[in-house]
Amino acid sequence: MNQTIIIAILSPILITIGGIISWIFKAKREEYLNSEAKSREYKIETYKKLLEPIIATLTFTLPEKQKQKEINKITSLEYKKAAFDLTTFGSDKAIKIFGKIMQTFFHSDQYKDENGEYNNEYGIRLLALISEFLLQVRKDIYTKKTKLKRSDMIEFMITDIENTRNSIDNHIC
Repeated sequence: MNQTIIIAILSPILITIGGIISWIFKAKREEYLNSEAKSREYKIETYKKLLEPIIATLTFTLPEKQKQKEINKITSLEYKKAAFDLTTFGSDKAIKIFGKIMQTFFHSDQYKDENGEYNNEYGIRLLALISEFLLQVRKDIYTKKTKLKRSDMIEFMITDIENTRNSIDNHIC
């Protein structure tokens, strides 16, 4: 009889404690998921800001004046802030590849020939770096498990991708 009374008293208490613990875990999980969603949105906006001038350089139908205006954004305060934001939340690989893209832009003169024209290596390097950056953004925001290659990331922009696919995919970044 004593056992029955103890069970009758402890059962509601244990059920209540279990419910409270479940509620706490559920609330923490929801808070975590909300935080992740906000973080993902912020990352997406930052990546968009960083990619705008790069996209302009790859848009061959864009008038030169408008293209230059987009490229000049690289030196703006807003762009620098976005780059700093990248260093606080971006994956290590995304940060390193973005740095290499910027260094390639900064030192673009070394890719010019005697006529002042950019050589083929400059284009291949930029395409490889940009496509690798896009791949890292994809991995950072959506899925680390992807079977896509660099060239797959920019195939929609390049009409003769088959001529450069191998070079882009195998270029050492």
